[in-house]
Amino acid sequence: MRPVSILPRLACTLVLLTPVPMLGASDPAVPHENPSDALKQNAERGWFFYEQVEKPRELVKPPLALPPGSPKSTPTKEELCRKRETWTDECGFVDPGKDFEFQGKERDGLLQAMSMSHNDPRAVENFQYYMRWLMQRSIEVANLWEYNEAQNPDLDPTVKAPISTFGLRLMTQVRDSSEGAILGALKDQGAFLIYFSRSDCNFCLAMSSVLDTLTESTGLEIWDASLDDHCMTGYENRCKRGTQAVAAGQALQVAIVPTLFLYIPGGKAADDTWIRIATGISDAATMRGRIVAFFSAYRTALLRGVTNSQPGRAPVDFSDNDPSGTGPGVPTVKPLPTEAEIKALFAK
Repeated sequence: MRPVSILPRLACTLVLLTPVPMLGASDPAVPHENPSDALKQNAERGWFFYEQVEKPRELVKPPLALPPGSPKSTPTKEELCRKRETWTDECGFVDPGKDFEFQGKERDGLLQAMSMSHNDPRAVENFQYYMRWLMQRSIEVANLWEYNEAQNPDLDPTVKAPISTFGLRLMTQVRDSSEGAILGALKDQGAFLIYFSRSDCNFCLAMSSVLDTLTESTGLEIWDASLDDHCMTGYENRCKRGTQAVAAGQALQVAIVPTLFLYIPGGKAADDTWIRIATGISDAATMRGRIVAFFSAYRTALLRGVTNSQPGRAPVDFSDNDPSGTGPGVPTVKPLPTEAEIKALFAK
């Protein structure tokens, strides 16, 4: 039996039994870790099999600066009111400039707001501002219209339709626009008033005293045109009745009585003129004023060759009439002074 050496086995046993130093246990360069610290850190992270990693925060981009002159993101009420698409009647009147559709929208919107609002002064005032703008535009157009006719003879109707001899006679007779001069010219021309009536019309009879006052104030004679063959009391000698009165009433479109007309003979039947003065109840002062105003407009139309007459109506021109007689005041400033400030101003 061959002897077996035990040296290799002893060497293996010594290697296995030799303790292996732990990392950092015998190396003085590595700090010693406390196991309780590791357990504490794991407990704070949670009992999971993985470790959650915080996501990086997204960078928030600063808002881009708008270039100069760019529109704001939220327009103001004033900006909305200046545009046709966003205008409403709550904006009131805004000058539409040259946008015809814009003015039409404002006209309809403000008119509807004024008509449908109950006792709302603001709604009425808004439409009044629109009407003031419209009148200003109308005056400008009328002046340009007359200017164009003077500069371009093809646009002037008087070139082909000269002023009538009756109009020239009126121009020489009436040298001023006072009531006395106009009424005197009418009387010299043989003009008179025609009163359409019926015997069963209570208002026609009630106007008898008013007609007497009108005759005294104007100096014009009044004739009764009875539509039922019964002349009014006191007008028996100045009365037209029967078929003659009915035919005149039909030609002048007298649908309601009482009706008063001014008749101006022109020498020829073609030059005779009828001007409606009043329909229904009216006072003497009003009818006198209308006689003067309507005849003045008729005379102006004759002198200028205006031909805007209609069936039963004489041509008229009111372009030169300014019945107000007012002058300019001061512009409105805001804020308005208080009542106390006004009293203090006049108390000085």
